[in-house]
Parts: sequence; C-alpha cells; structure tokens
Amino acid sequence: MTIGSEPARDSPRALRVVRAAQLRARATRRAIGQILLGSIFLVGALAFARAPDKAAHENVLWMTALLVLSMIDVGLGLRTLARLRRRAARLWLAATAAWGLLSTLVVGILLRG
Repeated sequence: MTIGSEPARDSPRALRVVRAAQLRARATRRAIGQILLGSIFLVGALAFARAPDKAAHENVLWMTALLVLSMIDVGLGLRTLARLRRRAARLWLAATAAWGLLSTLVVGILLRG
C-alpha cells in the first residue's frame, strides 16, 4: 500500500465533534451579535434622552421600548454565552439585571439634566 492510497478514516464520532465545534462557534457569534444589538438599542435610547424634546410622550415611549429591547437582547446573548461556557446558571441573570438597572439610571439622569 502506498502513502497516497490509504483509506479515509473519517469516523462518525470525529465528524460529530467537528460539527459540535462548528455549532458552538456559530452560537457564540450569534450571542456576541445579540449583545452588540442590545448595545445599539441602548445608544438609541441615549440619543432620545439627549434630544431637545426629550420630555415628549412619544420620545419617552421610544426610550422605554429601546431600553426593554436592549435588556432582552443583552440577556439572551449573555444566557447563550453562559450556556456555551458552562458558567453558573444565574450569573447571566444577574448581569442582565445590572445592565437594565444601570442603563435605566443613565437614561433617567439624562432626562433630568
């Protein structure tokens, strides 16, 4: 038997391991994308808070909606990352609550000032 004519030894287990790694990488990229999307929503809420007519009813509704969307997206991204990294189950929940609280405080400070 020559070197170039060896039979392929692709075991189903090796292919499953590679496929699992690909799925983990895809889920990680999606989680990072969701966290970035949540950050963009937060920037939108901050932009509304800095607007000249920030006290208008419509603007307050948009800020509230953007803050909620920001917290949801960041929470989903952190949850996915925590599950992929096999971290503590409640850590992502505490980080999401901190994100929501701090972002609400910042927008509240901008609305008063």
